[in-house]
Amino acid sequence: MYIQSLRLKNGLTVATDSISNFETASIGIFVHIGSVNESNFQTGLSHFLEHMAFKGTTKRTAIEISRAIESVGGHMNAYTSKEVTAYHAKILKENIDLGIDIITDIISDSKFDKTEFDKEKSVVIQEIKQLNDTPDDLVFDMFQSKCFDGEKLGTQILGSEEEINSYTPDDLANYLRSKYSADKMILCASGGIKHDDVVSLAEEFSSQMPSFEVEKPDTQKYKGGFIFKKKDLEQTHMVLGFEGFGSTDPMRYDLFVISTILGSGMSSRLFQEVREKRGLVYSIFSFTSSYRDTGTFGIYAGCEDDKTPEVIDIVKSEFEKFCDTLDEDEIRKAQTQIKASILMGLESSSSRMERMAHQFLQQNKFFTPKEITEKIDAVNKGSIAAAAKRIFGSNPTLAVIGNVNGIENLYKDFL
Repeated sequence: MYIQSLRLKNGLTVATDSISNFETASIGIFVHIGSVNESNFQTGLSHFLEHMAFKGTTKRTAIEISRAIESVGGHMNAYTSKEVTAYHAKILKENIDLGIDIITDIISDSKFDKTEFDKEKSVVIQEIKQLNDTPDDLVFDMFQSKCFDGEKLGTQILGSEEEINSYTPDDLANYLRSKYSADKMILCASGGIKHDDVVSLAEEFSSQMPSFEVEKPDTQKYKGGFIFKKKDLEQTHMVLGFEGFGSTDPMRYDLFVISTILGSGMSSRLFQEVREKRGLVYSIFSFTSSYRDTGTFGIYAGCEDDKTPEVIDIVKSEFEKFCDTLDEDEIRKAQTQIKASILMGLESSSSRMERMAHQFLQQNKFFTPKEITEKIDAVNKGSIAAAAKRIFGSNPTLAVIGNVNGIENLYKDFL
């Protein structure tokens, strides 16, 4: 993996990862702006703007945008996260000029047509309703909101139905003009491309993108606590977790190993104890999230209402005995799993593109797979114990959706 990068005069960073034997290319513009950058009167605008980017520019109508990419066999998509908004496409390598043209066009010259705006407002509201009707997704939003209660990291990316209904096309246009600075973006390309070609195309199609001062979001602080939504369901859904590590904290590599041992895959401790030995759940797994200032570590499980206390008790027990029962073979297995995942990602130009973008936006530099695997290999029993002490010493967060009686007492017992 050989990454070349260059900063253009307007502040846009261009990074490429050329793979000579690839016939396709993945390209994307990643904007270091997400829901954490919104004010209290802008909740959901980052995500709404991402939707509207595909709904027409001065050069192309909405249908012309989709036809242009699909007529050459490519596809486009986008997503909004807490700290990043991404617009990306996968195309044949000979159409790289079209891909860069369209992606730069949709994020710098959107028209915000009133008719398209009203239609897309309805689409976003349907997305909000779908989330609220999907408990195994909603519980993660609840967990996040309690981890960062009162912080922008705790607000919902989609916004609320009331907030979305209150916005106008001018709100989106003003948000774009005040947030999408060229020096807050990176254009990444991976696959059958040449660095100089991508740079030339980026210079041509992004020349109108300005750079300007963007207000820095406040430092985000983890809080923790308990949140419960009573709902008649076939299962109770829960997420139990703690504060993790920020995107530049070296202990995040220890957390990757901890998370893998506890809840990644069928041989993980929690899968074996909760599902295989006792049959209490269909799904149980761990996850980590890292942000600029902080992070989260959590366990998700879904079970019958009356099994909830037992599942929580087993998870608590696994946390308590974790460090005392670690052995070197278990650590090595987890390290191998993580490294294999990293190396398998090298076979996908989309994964390589994403990795470049997030490394740069989070740490302002690029890491080779070898550098990352060396950091994973450096994790040991002592460093894991130190990381676990920090994690499990934070205030726990428990989010639950279901019909469990006395669930708050279970949280108090966990404390």
